[in-house]
Amino acid sequence: MNNFSKVLYVIIGSVFLSSCGSAVNAPVKTIEDQKASLHKTIEETAKANHVLEDYQSLSFGQMKVYKPETFVRLDSIYAIKQNYIEENDLRGLRSSGIEELIPIYREEALLELDQVQYEIEHIYQTGTGDSIQIHSSFFLFDHKDSLVLISPFYHFKIAPKFKDLFYAYQFDYHFVTNRNLYISEAEWDFIRFFKTRQFELTGTSALEAFMQHTMRVMEAARKSATVDFRNLSKLLVTDHFKTLGKEIMIEKFGKLMVIEENNIVMNYELKVDWIDETMEGMNKSTVFKFSPYLEIEDIKTNIPQ
Repeated sequence: MNNFSKVLYVIIGSVFLSSCGSAVNAPVKTIEDQKASLHKTIEETAKANHVLEDYQSLSFGQMKVYKPETFVRLDSIYAIKQNYIEENDLRGLRSSGIEELIPIYREEALLELDQVQYEIEHIYQTGTGDSIQIHSSFFLFDHKDSLVLISPFYHFKIAPKFKDLFYAYQFDYHFVTNRNLYISEAEWDFIRFFKTRQFELTGTSALEAFMQHTMRVMEAARKSATVDFRNLSKLLVTDHFKTLGKEIMIEKFGKLMVIEENNIVMNYELKVDWIDETMEGMNKSTVFKFSPYLEIEDIKTNIPQ
């Protein structure tokens, strides 16, 4: 519990005691009790808002506290007092006059208690069978723990088959094999890299397509048991050829080329030599251009003379 939380509960406790008289046997509400209560309200509200869909709670963010300046001042003076105590400087504490200031600051804070608000992000999923919808919303509560506002942050759809891969992505789990192992540094870097792009696209129409692409790349990583882009690009190209409805035999993958500008990766390129067996074994050569996140951006096919 941080200093402000301690201060806030001192104030709330003061209000409770003054309004209830003797409360020697009354239970003490902790910040963990409050979080549990707010989480329950959030889940019940989200479920009610998606009554025709299968709702599942996934996670909660840290509780943020918004407070007026009077609380900041009170928090600061409690921090100074705590420092005296930790330094075992009781003489300095007595001479500082802090003990006399605390009741004054507390009374000032009490006058603005109604300005205190709490905010918690909730990530959850809903589904109707053919797809899973991932939601993130911020729930805002007043000082009485009453819900006052819901602010949607992002949402996107993924195929049900990607459910476990999304959980690995969301919670930083190991995903390149089905074995129960701790996440590797390479996997962690991979997830951080794609999550950075996710939040760049949050609020845009491109987010859903990117998240669906991310799941496909993770699926390719599981198939190849690696997050090495050299291997993943080959699998993504192979999957592309499968969508063409042709009899194709890949003869050779070239080297994955990195296109940089000012030491920043702008694109990747991969040349593939293949045979189109639906056209009497015609030889073809295709250059695939990828984004830094392995999205196929351009395809150019040449027929060798």
